[in-house]
Amino acid sequence: MNQFDVLDSHRLFLQLVPVIPGELYLATRLNYPVFIYENIAFKQVIPSGEVPSRDAIANLIRHQVKEVFLHPSDAGVIKSNLQQALVKTTRSLSIGDPIENGEKHIKLLLLNLNSLYHDPHNEELLRLHFQSGQNLSKFFLENKKLHSHFFQNTQKEMFHFTILQPMLSSMLLSSFLQSIRLFHDKEIESLFLTSYLKDIGIGLIPEDKFDVKNLTIDERQLFAQHADFSYELLDGRVPLSKNHLAIVKHHHFLNNRLKRILAKEKWKSNPEMVFGLESTLVGLADIIIAMVSGRPYRQPLSMYQSLEIIRKMIAEEYPQEFKALVIFLRQFFK
Repeated sequence: MNQFDVLDSHRLFLQLVPVIPGELYLATRLNYPVFIYENIAFKQVIPSGEVPSRDAIANLIRHQVKEVFLHPSDAGVIKSNLQQALVKTTRSLSIGDPIENGEKHIKLLLLNLNSLYHDPHNEELLRLHFQSGQNLSKFFLENKKLHSHFFQNTQKEMFHFTILQPMLSSMLLSSFLQSIRLFHDKEIESLFLTSYLKDIGIGLIPEDKFDVKNLTIDERQLFAQHADFSYELLDGRVPLSKNHLAIVKHHHFLNNRLKRILAKEKWKSNPEMVFGLESTLVGLADIIIAMVSGRPYRQPLSMYQSLEIIRKMIAEEYPQEFKALVIFLRQFFK
């Protein structure tokens, strides 16, 4: 790999655009090199004038490279190709092999979600996500037996947890809602979209803060505001009801309970903080995925440990739903 000196690196930093390595699969011929940033210098990993090979991209992913840097013109072509590919799969999702179609559609949604985080005010991209997520929800309703397969396959993807979290929690939520048969298909679809889009507000938070354990007070307050950011970004821009937008705004209401339980403090129900079943289930799906998934600063909990915490959180208010959740999760993760 060619290494550029510090002065050249600073010049490059002002020009280049970061993308996820997986986005390179959608690259056509590159007019400029591809770089990684390492040891305060840019290193060329793919030369200009060629299409990145699948082996080269896989190698970057295997070495857990979080982002590569491209010239804006090359990055723009890739972003456009990503959106076009998602439009194509959205339109043909129910035609052909459901496993192949579902896996491709989910991966393209995840890649485009990264683009949405970088440009959350992009109307066209947000509309595409809503429509594609809507079709994916309908696809899950039509392919109930494949839920666990898609979940496990998605769980193995090498995306950052901020991208995987909303997809995994929404898939889990949709599957559980179908299993308990308390909600009609249209409501499940709306709750899937609510869950999937609820974290769009993190696009307004600096990326370098997501892997930090010991945040400052101001940084913690910024993170606490991401649900408000999501609400403001979605309100009036997507056809979600006021009730579903309220779920977005308050989707972290269970986190205070979780923090107190983890701190081994006694927790008593606060009537002012009690939300409906829909809000509770959206929040629970989010918390379950967060607990059983690793983070750069902590190890994941086991499903048994997670269920014990969840029992303390909701069993008193929703005893039947908690029992149904235990049965569902045992089957889903077996």
